This record gives sequence, structure tokens and C-alpha cells, in this order.
Amino acid sequence: MSSHSPKRALVLSGGGARGAYEAGTIRYIMEVLPDSLGKRPRFDIICGTSVGAINAAWLAATLDDPGHCVRHLERHWRSLVFSDVVQFSYREIWRLVRKTVLEHWLPGPLSELPEGRDGGFLETAFFDRIISREIPFDNISKNLEAGLLDAVSVSATEIVTGRTVVFVDSAGDLPPWTRDARRIAIGGCLNAQKVLASAAIPLVFPAVPIDGHWYSDGGLRQNTPISPALRLGADRVLVVALKSRSFEEKIGPLADNPPKKESHPSPPFIVGKVLDALLLDPLDYDLDVLERVNAILEHGEEAFGDESFVDQLNEVIRSHRGQGYRVVKPVLLRPGRDLGRLAAKFAGDQPDDFWGSLPLRLMARRALDADGAHESDFLSYLLFDGGYTGQLIEMGYQDASERHDELVEFFSD
Repeated sequence: MSSHSPKRALVLSGGGARGAYEAGTIRYIMEVLPDSLGKRPRFDIICGTSVGAINAAWLAATLDDPGHCVRHLERHWRSLVFSDVVQFSYREIWRLVRKTVLEHWLPGPLSELPEGRDGGFLETAFFDRIISREIPFDNISKNLEAGLLDAVSVSATEIVTGRTVVFVDSAGDLPPWTRDARRIAIGGCLNAQKVLASAAIPLVFPAVPIDGHWYSDGGLRQNTPISPALRLGADRVLVVALKSRSFEEKIGPLADNPPKKESHPSPPFIVGKVLDALLLDPLDYDLDVLERVNAILEHGEEAFGDESFVDQLNEVIRSHRGQGYRVVKPVLLRPGRDLGRLAAKFAGDQPDDFWGSLPLRLMARRALDADGAHESDFLSYLLFDGGYTGQLIEMGYQDASERHDELVEFFSD
């Protein structure tokens, strides 16, 4: 690699079953772009949050064999069977009742609880097994040593303090991080526990213990999802988002949507929108901030006629935030269709026995009765089934193909 080559980062965001879309974009990049580039596309930095952490870990561990990487990532996503993956956890619900009610009113043997993870209504056995057994975490260190990438990171939220912890596995020392105590970086080998912690969506999947601390989904407090990539030195960032369009694009201008009487949203609808706000919306804000900083730097150089503006600015900035500013080129890939609507259509075509347990069947029926004519963001997070995820893979592949020239430019020196 030339010392003047830009550092390229891949940023994979969270969104439950929506993460299959990322697998489609990765497949296109790894399979198609080499013919246009005349070389293998290189990611110097890979950053993931929530389900993006799972895809990021897999990619970092299998970069040495691109064919195996894309084939098996796609196979895993396509082979999912909803009733095997998503199972209602009666045990965890009972644990929650015992811990919050019986422990207070009936202390003693009746309220004693076995060791375990609390906080979710779904079983985690499938994810625990596939992440710990299928991802060759030891190979990440080998790929770092071989120079196939510089760093990989996953973000999680430390529940008690509320701070964002970025777990970084890198070929060198950690660079200066933010001086905000609410966001820290911890170096060390990436492992299954760190990835599971990043993907532990609150109330859906239970929290994960690491070194005596409890962690949940990194998207909760990672207000700047792109930040780890920038801190690790990225000059170009390829962001794969899992939300099709902004709020304004989806509903149109306010003048075109006069007030009308609406029924009260259903609980699944509300939960879906909360998950959107926590896991998807911050990415749009972060990209806007990045564009504004780029504009300030570029206009500043134009005003002062040379690069002294940036140099002088960074002399001051480094004392406050640890690193200076630089122009970073972003490329955004996002679904061309609304994934909530796609989920509602797919779910509406499934028989009752598709959902497995009665609680999940009732939950899905409630979501579809109230929201199925339009969308179901909530179900789009939970539909871990090859029939749905396969459609997302194809969509990700197609959307990437439509940005072919832009992607070629991104990976060109």
C-alpha cells in the first residue's frame, strides 16, 4: 500500500434482521468490483454496531478468502428459519417476574434465581451458538498481522454508566480517542461476547456480561455511528444504512399532509418506531454533521487560499478532542425500498404455524392487524427467516450495482 493511499472504512449499522441487506452489498463489492478495479477491494477499517457487529466480525475474520467470505455469509442469512431462530423465552419472562415482584414481596428460596442473563423476551441460544462457533475469531488477528486490514471495532453500551464502549482490535496501538468520558475505546482481541453485547437489543435480547460489566446494544448511545471509523483514521467511509429514506422523504412536506384523525398506534408499531429512533436515525444525523465539517474545512481553505486554515484550526482542536479535523469522503448505501413495508407483506403471507409459539403468533397478528396495510418496522427487526432475508440480500446487491461507478471511485487510489 502506498503511504499516500487513503484509508477506507466500512461502517455497518444495526437493525436486527435488516442486517441481511448488508450481506448483499458486501457480496457485490467482493464479487463484482475486482473486475473493474483490477484488484481486490480493500477495507482498512471495519466498524459494526448491533447486527452490523456480527457482519463486521465475519468479514474481518474471513477477508483472507473473499469467496468463502461472501458465500458463507449469504448462506447463513438465507438458511434462517424463523421458528428456529426466534423463540419466546418463557424462562426469561419468569425470571423477570420473580426478580422484580417475588424477590421484593417474598424474599427467600422462592425468589432465588439461577445465574443467567436478564432483560429480553427472546431466547438467545441460536445466536450464541452461531456467533461463537461459526465466526473464526482467531483469524482476525492473523488478518491484522498479514496487513489485510488495520482495525475492526464493535460498539456496545455499558448499562450501568450508559457510556458507549468501542471494542477495538487493531494492528497497532489505539489512536487518541475523544475526551468525553461517555465514550471510550478498549483495545484487545475481538471475541463472541463483545459481538453479542453489541447486538443485544434491549427488551428483545438479554444483556451480556464482560469483565464484570453488563452491556447491551451499541446503537443506544452511539450518537455518532461513524465516529469510531474517523477516530481510527478513515479518509473515506462507506456506510451501509438499513433505513430506506428520511422521515421527510417518506411522508412528504407538511403542507401536502393536512392533519387527519388517526387511531392510537399499536404497541408493536410504537416499539418499531422506538427502535428506528435508537438504531437507525442517528446515522442520518451523523452523515449531516460529517458533510457540514467537510464544507467548513473546504470553504475555509478556499477563503484563506491554502491549507494553513486547517493546520491552525487543528492545533487548537487537538487539545480539546485529541485529534484534528480532515475532509472525509462518505459514500452511503441504503435500501431502495421500505423494509417495514416489505416485512409486513412477507409476514402477511405466512401461515399461523410460521410463528412457532403462541406469544409470537399473537404479537405478529397484533402488529399486522394494526399496521400491516402500510408497514411493520417492528417485524422487520425480528423476521430472521430466509424468505425475508433473502429478499434483503438481493436488494442490497441490486442497490450496490446501481452505485457501481461510485464504488469503483471509492476503492480507487
